Amino acid sequence: MELITAVLIIVVLLAFGFLAMTSKEGRAIGLVEGRLAPCTSKPNCVCSEYPEDESHYVAPFVIPPHIKDAESLSRLIKGIVAESGGDVQLESYTYLSATFTSRLWGFVDDFEVRIDMDAKEINVRSASRVGESDLGANKKRVGRFMALLEKRLAP
Repeated sequence: MELITAVLIIVVLLAFGFLAMTSKEGRAIGLVEGRLAPCTSKPNCVCSEYPEDESHYVAPFVIPPHIKDAESLSRLIKGIVAESGGDVQLESYTYLSATFTSRLWGFVDDFEVRIDMDAKEINVRSASRVGESDLGANKKRVGRFMALLEKRLAP
């Protein structure tokens, strides 16, 4: 019985190690027809672009009326992402792509932000690259990001 338990533990550890290595490959999906990509059916993603996808939906951040400049907003977002542990991969005045790596296994998640000055919204997408569940990590990440954004943009 102890041998079976030890073998099962080794198999599980190897599987997690393989998934962690696999998650380091790739990049964020990016914009699809000017919007952040929708989530797949897996529960390890949240996105503010598609309210009809209730299981993955998070509300976008509403840009306060006193904010008029996408460039300074973009710099602020980049700073919040970096301060939160994200590694910015790609950026423009209206789009940012970053990765977050988990401490324990090194799993990589993609985090994307799209600034829409016309709609006065900041849309976000956070998704795990591999696996099924993220234990709520992406939703928590977006919540922390939104809270920091709200705090920094308060008049």
